[in-house]
Amino acid sequence: MAFLVWGLLAFSAAYWLVHLLAKPLATPSQALPAAEQRSGQADLTRLFGAATLAATAAAPPVESRFKLLGVVAPNLTSNLTSAGRPRGAAGEGVALIAVDGVARTVRVGALVDTDLQLLAVEARSVSLGRGGVVSLSLQMEAPAIAATGALLPAPLSQTVLGGNPPTGLPVAAQAPAQLPAPPVGGPGGPPANR
Repeated sequence: MAFLVWGLLAFSAAYWLVHLLAKPLATPSQALPAAEQRSGQADLTRLFGAATLAATAAAPPVESRFKLLGVVAPNLTSNLTSAGRPRGAAGEGVALIAVDGVARTVRVGALVDTDLQLLAVEARSVSLGRGGVVSLSLQMEAPAIAATGALLPAPLSQTVLGGNPPTGLPVAAQAPAQLPAPPVGGPGGPPANR
């Protein structure tokens, strides 16, 4: 125990000796003194229960937070209601929904955000709601129209693949090429008469 007391005394003496003998660094000439803040200048409205301006500002509409990017809907052609509208099977389908700019893959029945649930997936839209009651429907943007145009006609080919050569070619190109006859008695030819 005496060793511990003498150790603490030595540590304390060394600490104070370093602090007393150390020279402080000089303040740079470009440094400015910091202004003191008074406690009377602080905003105490939140302390007494007043609502802050940021909290009273109107929250953005819920619809602006969500954007439907894509869907994987069940086969809707065989499931038609009597009115001819597509009807998906319960619990089927997946949607890709951007929530505050972050894309999420959500299955039917799963939570999209806090208590908002994906209720149904259709061909180009989804239904979101709370407790089985639809409160928000999202539609996919219409696909961009495909760029169409006309191709230029292909130029005439100089290669004759068979049949009559095209008109307008030089006479040398119109005549079919003759293959030389194989030598008699050579490989692949008829045997020579002896």
